Amino acid sequence: MQKPAADWIKAAISITPGFEVAGDPYRGVSGDFDGMGISCGALQWNIGQGSLQPLVVRAGQATVLSAMPVHGSQMWLACTSSISKGLSIVRGWQTGSKLRASAKAELSALMNTPHMRAQQDGEIDLVAQRSFERANKWATSAGHAAPTKRLFCWFFDIVTQNGGLEGLTPKTVSDFIKLNSPDRVDDLICDFLNNTRGSSGHVIDAHKNAALWRNNAPGEKLDILCMSYLRSKTANPRWQHVVLNRKGSIAMGKGWVNSGLRDFTVHGL
Repeated sequence: MQKPAADWIKAAISITPGFEVAGDPYRGVSGDFDGMGISCGALQWNIGQGSLQPLVVRAGQATVLSAMPVHGSQMWLACTSSISKGLSIVRGWQTGSKLRASAKAELSALMNTPHMRAQQDGEIDLVAQRSFERANKWATSAGHAAPTKRLFCWFFDIVTQNGGLEGLTPKTVSDFIKLNSPDRVDDLICDFLNNTRGSSGHVIDAHKNAALWRNNAPGEKLDILCMSYLRSKTANPRWQHVVLNRKGSIAMGKGWVNSGLRDFTVHGL
């Protein structure tokens, strides 16, 4: 079975977790900002969806208690009880949706243990393989011999954050480009971003991306920017510009996301 190159996976792990956490993605920890209780590690596995618990259980109780001398027994209980019980436990470590310092430090230490890093690597490899297979299928359907690193990283973010394409196909994209002609399609996308209203950081990012991306999307960048736009239109209207900021930044190799300028040209995008 063909697998993605190691440097492709390295790039994807830098990009997708980097939207959410700073520093070593394996140690990234965040609180209940999204209703998931806590989200931990490179792909932000969480209690609410039940994705964190299997990693913790496989790492073992001894690992948890050693890395978390204060909160370890509660963490183990949170990961071996019902999701509702687990959420109740980890929300007790937070002020609002912000983890208190002691709990955050211990969770980061847990995720950095050799056992938990190994568990993360195993899950990352599975996501990377699914992403590569989907990127390869897309490239073949679009008439290309193989996927590029840019396309793989885009699919890695889709698989991690969104699950699927919601009916998007290469023909949908090519028809969209033909309908609007290549010289106008980026203007349509950038106009959408520029016309987004509000005062949030996501809206400010959208306006900056409109200026950054307009008349600056040759070749594959334009194709994947259009994929990003069409995929974003299947999301809740409230979050469409947020999805496009993120996916479009991967497509273009650079963009504003979560109030920061992300430059992925260092990864060859």
